Amino acid sequence: MAYVFRGRPAPAALLLAAALLAGCEPGAQGGYAKISYRGDPQVPSHAYPEPPTVVPGTSVGAAAAKVVLANPPAGVTQAMVDEGQASFGTVCSACHGQNGTGSPAGPALNDRAWLNIGGQYPEIVTIINNGVPNPKQYPGMMPPKGGGAFDDTQVRSIAAYVYALSQQGGA
Repeated sequence: MAYVFRGRPAPAALLLAAALLAGCEPGAQGGYAKISYRGDPQVPSHAYPEPPTVVPGTSVGAAAAKVVLANPPAGVTQAMVDEGQASFGTVCSACHGQNGTGSPAGPALNDRAWLNIGGQYPEIVTIINNGVPNPKQYPGMMPPKGGGAFDDTQVRSIAAYVYALSQQGGA
């Protein structure tokens, strides 16, 4: 028996597909049971607890240790460092980690290793103001002021904190 498709003999692939699909007809024997719907699996709520609430300017876990300024650059005071530490926790810590420990999104700032600048206070002020459009090692760019709405005084305070923080660590 020759099969005809649109006036011509049917191609072998069409015959094979028809043979395979023949078992999928309603009421056909064999095959898999029909699934009328697929639902999302029920995941117990205790498997994914709510994350802790973080108040801007605070750290998770133990209270943030006060960073003490040693060998301050000209014009930088301990009061600026204290204010900068509070401001850093609002936006900067999202990428640079609480207390500048770093994350997959941004480098650590609590050591003397700098990727995009030399680490001097005026450079830190400039990089905070301008951002980092093409970072050397991290996947995303840093927007100007880290994406925050900081005024010039706050930027200088954050830079003072970052400078003081970088003087705490080694390397």
